[in-house]
Amino acid sequence: MAQRLLECYPDFMARQPYALRREFRALSLAACQDIAQEAYLRVGSKAAGGGLAPETNVMAYLHRAARNLALDRFRTELQRKRLVLLAGDGLDSVPERRVVQETDQVLQQLVRPAIEEMPKSLQQKVVDLQSRGLSDVEIALVLGISAQQLHRMRNKAVSQLRGKLAGHIRSGHRKQKQHGVRDR
Repeated sequence: MAQRLLECYPDFMARQPYALRREFRALSLAACQDIAQEAYLRVGSKAAGGGLAPETNVMAYLHRAARNLALDRFRTELQRKRLVLLAGDGLDSVPERRVVQETDQVLQQLVRPAIEEMPKSLQQKVVDLQSRGLSDVEIALVLGISAQQLHRMRNKAVSQLRGKLAGHIRSGHRKQKQHGVRDR
């Protein structure tokens, strides 16, 4: 087993970092090289400890170990980015106030009446304030709610509005509904 592992090393280290880089574009080539090296060391220590069966395809085992490590690193990086975006009050990465032109006929004739028809709740207030051009920071301050609560309410309200205004949304811009039962 150790001999097969040693034979795989040059080919594995020459190809695996590039394969990982193709699959996980957010990871740098240096990170992918580190991951491939770590995978090789982990598989080597497992093989030395007798943890691999003699008939194990060592190259496939190395590839799977490297991919799993890369996936873990990728998820960690995504989580770190989310934490940076939500640092503090969670509103520091939100774009500044948008300029809304009150003469926009679609907004006046379709969207505002649909907002007014919504049940009187914080969701309705969130969407109304957003349609008036207030930023997330300003909306959260006006309503006295957190950034997470604001985002949840807006998502629910927007999906309600999308349902009401579905006939006015161009076909290429509508969300596609899944029909039937998933097989998973």
